[in-house]
Amino acid sequence: MSFSIDIQSVSTFKQIRITNHTLNAHIDLITKGGLLNSWVIPSLNSKIDFIDGNDFSQGWQHFEDNGFKSGKMNPFSCRLFKGEYTHENKSYHIDKFRLGQHTLHGLIYDVDFEIVSTHIEEDKAFVILKYDYHRTYEGFPFEYSLELKWIFSNNNKVTVQTIISNHDKISFPMMDGWHPYFTLGENIDNCTIRFKHLGMLEYDNELIPTGHIVPNKQFEDGLKLNGIELDNGYLLEPTHPTCVLENDNYQLIVTPNENYPYLQLYTPTHRKSIAIENLTAAPNCFNNKMGLHIMQPHSTWKLETSFQIFNK
Repeated sequence: MSFSIDIQSVSTFKQIRITNHTLNAHIDLITKGGLLNSWVIPSLNSKIDFIDGNDFSQGWQHFEDNGFKSGKMNPFSCRLFKGEYTHENKSYHIDKFRLGQHTLHGLIYDVDFEIVSTHIEEDKAFVILKYDYHRTYEGFPFEYSLELKWIFSNNNKVTVQTIISNHDKISFPMMDGWHPYFTLGENIDNCTIRFKHLGMLEYDNELIPTGHIVPNKQFEDGLKLNGIELDNGYLLEPTHPTCVLENDNYQLIVTPNENYPYLQLYTPTHRKSIAIENLTAAPNCFNNKMGLHIMQPHSTWKLETSFQIFNK
C-alpha cells in the first residue's frame, strides 16, 4: 500500500498520521478540535512542514493564545458582536472566549472528536471524525452534529469535507470555517498571494463588518506580501474561488466549494506564516446576516475545501 494510518496518544487526545509512502509525505490530524496540525513534505535534503501548527506536547493549554491555529470555527467564526444575537425573536448570549467585548471563533474549536473510521485505498487514505453537540452552551441551545472527512490523496492534495446535521426540532443559525496558518518554508515577505474577489468587507476599528463591500483589485494579478499586514475579509469570485500562495520554490492552491464564498486573511506579527481562512459567511453574520445559513429542522449541510502543494 502507498498509504498508512497511525494513531497515537498526544496528551489527552489522539494524533492521526496519514503517510503517503510514495511521496514520503504525511499529515497529522488531532482529534481535539478535529484539526490539521502538520503537513510535511520532503524538500532537497530536509523536510518542510507547510502548516504552522501547534505544539501539543504539553497539552492544549496555549491553543487560544497562539492564534487558534488550524481551528474549526463553528457555529460562527471571527467576531460575534458582544457575544449577542437574536434568532426567531429570541435573544442569546455566548461568552466562551472573549477578546475585548466580543466573542471569538465559536464553540467547537476545542471539542473532542470521535474517530468513526479510517480507510486506505490505492490513491488516497482518509479518516472520518464526528462530534455531537448537545445544547452544551446556554447561548446556543440546539442539537446538531459535525462530521469531518480528512482525505490525503496521492497528488499531494488534502481535502476536508464537513457535514453539519441538525438533529433538533427547531432551526438555528450556522456559520462554518477553518483557520489554518500556511508557510512555504520561509518568511511570508517573499511570498505572493493571488485570488479573484468581488470586493473587500469593510470593517470598523474592532474588526466588525459594517455591512459594506468595497472595491478592491490588489490581489487579482498577485500581490507580494513584503510589508503587507492583513486582517481582512473578501467575497470570492464564485466562478474562480481559488487562492494561490507561492514563492520561488512552492505553490499552494486553496480551493473551496461554493459553500465557502468568503475568505479571511491574517498575517501574524512573526511573519512566519499566513492564515488563509475559508468561511461560509462574514464575521458577525448572526447579526448582519451576510452569508448566514439557517439550519432547518433535521436538515444537512455539506461543505468542502482542499489544499494542494506543488514544487516549482
